[in-house]
Amino acid sequence: MRLITTFFPGMLLLMLFVSCRPGGHSVPQAIVGAMLIDGTAKPPVANAAVLVNRGKIEALGPAASVRIPGGYARVDADGRFLFPADLTQPVRVGGEATFLLLSVNPALDPDYLKSVVGRMENGRWAQYPR
Repeated sequence: MRLITTFFPGMLLLMLFVSCRPGGHSVPQAIVGAMLIDGTAKPPVANAAVLVNRGKIEALGPAASVRIPGGYARVDADGRFLFPADLTQPVRVGGEATFLLLSVNPALDPDYLKSVVGRMENGRWAQYPR
């Protein structure tokens, strides 16, 4: 009986501690090299860089014009297409970092969802790019 009264409450506290990490977001990331199709009427950006920190997009644009700060994990997305996961939420600075990495151009392939190679949701990789 003593095991039940001490073990289970301790396990419950441990599970709560593990699930409540500060911030709840991964390390800052720079997704570099993809063709950025932001979900607006703007033309695509070839060889783009998208900076993600704390679940939000900090910067985006041509890789040559986006400075990647120290401490950012670099994700090589060369040859991929970065596209909004939800077409009502374009990829924009200050917006949620929720998008898809695709192996096909979604503007040319209506079955683009079959070609997802990475999926970020609120700054975390739900499916890490392969």
